[in-house]
Amino acid sequence: MDKPAGLLLFSRERRGHVARPVCHMNNANPILINWRKEQKVFNQNLSLLQKKLEKEAIHDLRVAIKKLRAYLDLYSQLKKVTDPVEAGQQGLLDKTEELFDTIGRQRDVEICLEVLTSFKEETNYSYPQLTLYLQAVLKITKAWSNQEIHGYKNKETKKIAFVLKQDNEIENTGELNQNIQSIIRHSAGETKSQFKKPHLLRKNLKSVYYWINIVNDNSEYHPELLHNILDDLGSWQDKEIALQRIKHFRKDYLPKSFEEYNKLKELEKYIDEKKRMLIKAALNKTRKWIKTIPLS
Repeated sequence: MDKPAGLLLFSRERRGHVARPVCHMNNANPILINWRKEQKVFNQNLSLLQKKLEKEAIHDLRVAIKKLRAYLDLYSQLKKVTDPVEAGQQGLLDKTEELFDTIGRQRDVEICLEVLTSFKEETNYSYPQLTLYLQAVLKITKAWSNQEIHGYKNKETKKIAFVLKQDNEIENTGELNQNIQSIIRHSAGETKSQFKKPHLLRKNLKSVYYWINIVNDNSEYHPELLHNILDDLGSWQDKEIALQRIKHFRKDYLPKSFEEYNKLKELEKYIDEKKRMLIKAALNKTRKWIKTIPLS
């Protein structure tokens, strides 16, 4: 069987190196096992969304893409790839990333509406103009999602699974386990420089969390604590998304003469304070987590 066009990923014959024979069966490949697992989740939710745009399916599809992205990143690091163009890696998930971004716009508006609903109860104000605006934007983003979902050709994840299956170097051995843990420790160590960039910190810790579930024994990485940190950072991210959307609406669309204008300014301060509390808790827990895991 010929290799799919454009998929020379990490198996291209290098100058001065003899090409290895292809291994067509490698069930012991832990990255392939996890890739196939998330590929199944991806396919199931894509099928659901082609029938109806459900919020949970949007969320689960995006999580599956994040995991696939993390596994591909881990694979490239294990293969010590420094040039994604030479390795044939660049653009492997382009269409999938476009899908991720498009349905993400819908997801962001849904998050804003959820956050707003919770604050309506706390502030005892309905924010009618903002609600109408968000509902109108949601309708537009749903149309975009629907078009992207039905136009998406599910080829990329299958092609990468094909490449992973043929790699006879990635086997579930003690050496591979040590190499994965080395990558985990390096990424965990980088979190110290990301405390002032919560979005980057969350993205990095998510990858680490997905990776530690591949290693044979992950207890020393305290996955429960890491999951708790990610919950806090996720709540922070939701409020950040809502805050930016609210500010944009108030400043660019809402007349200052409306009562809601000042109500939204008050809400922005309230959300900002909630964010500060969440990020403070998340960073304290992250410092604690870093101290308890092996970084060398």
